[in-house]
Amino acid sequence: MYSVDEDSGLNVWSVDVMDGDPEARKADRQLSIKILSKQQPVLPPSNGLPFTPVEFEGMTATPYVSDSNGRPRLAWSFRAMAVRAPKNAPGQNKPAA
Repeated sequence: MYSVDEDSGLNVWSVDVMDGDPEARKADRQLSIKILSKQQPVLPPSNGLPFTPVEFEGMTATPYVSDSNGRPRLAWSFRAMAVRAPKNAPGQNKPAA
């Protein structure tokens, strides 16, 4: 399911991502990135890895105050214009020199 961005008129797609850093705090390991695009983004193949590495283009982070659980806290909204396989991702062949 998607919504439409009021400013651009583009569809807003949500992708759940996980930070693979073992030192990341548990609360910060999983987040949702909203992608603005005419068509549904297609994630790259995982190439046999336990998770699919991706790169986001045109990423922005907007802070806001969340009042969930009755206690205000700083939260972030992440948006991107596209998602793709990272350059020189693990499992990819590197170009010949």
